[in-house]
Amino acid sequence: MAKNGQIEFLLSVADVLLIDKDGNQLASATLKTHNMNQTVDTTEIRAGQRNDVLATIKNNKTIEITIEDVQQQRDFIAMMLGAEIKEGQTVDAYVLPQGLEVKGGKITLPHAPKANENVIVEDAEGQNLEVSFEGVEGTVSAEDGAIVYISGYAYEAQADQLMTIASDKFAGSYRMVLDEQVFDADMQIIARKQTVFYKVIPNDSFTLDGSAERAEKTISYTFTVALETGRSDLGYIIYLPESAE
Repeated sequence: MAKNGQIEFLLSVADVLLIDKDGNQLASATLKTHNMNQTVDTTEIRAGQRNDVLATIKNNKTIEITIEDVQQQRDFIAMMLGAEIKEGQTVDAYVLPQGLEVKGGKITLPHAPKANENVIVEDAEGQNLEVSFEGVEGTVSAEDGAIVYISGYAYEAQADQLMTIASDKFAGSYRMVLDEQVFDADMQIIARKQTVFYKVIPNDSFTLDGSAERAEKTISYTFTVALETGRSDLGYIIYLPESAE
């Protein structure tokens, strides 16, 4: 029963906050859906001539939370990879195969290739063309206005951010807060519901996909609630006045 007998509805999606053991935070206010699923293993004790159920043994409570976000946030992806985000790193990046127009007997590459990179240039028929490069500029044996095709190649880039995908590092644990709006029968927000779990562990499996058609894409993250050391409870749910922060 709601406070003062009010009718209450949860009609929207939650915002989420994750806090790691060092106090670092991840947050999203762009969730598409959220879901909390609890399962409990049960064993029936039956006896008697009719094999009636006399009791039920319950154990192995498991709570899983799945959040679906319309943003592909870098810090969330790093969390799932067990990676750190590093700023301003020098790394190998790649130019993909593409066509370039010949102007004045020359082509201009998007970036200067790394030393010892072999950039192959072909004509429209797939025949290799003679070319010599100096920096991004290449002198090629082709007519002006012709489109020639370059192979992919590596170049040295200054990355804004870098995530290293290590084979032996996995997602850590977090405290989770799910914050939801509570509505009354007149569709007015009357309270906020916060569900707090002391410790959740991300499921390291996730999927990032793409398609030729531009459309809304979401990414889902699943967490399992774990018992934090020194505690006997997994978390709590509170209802706060709408004015409370």
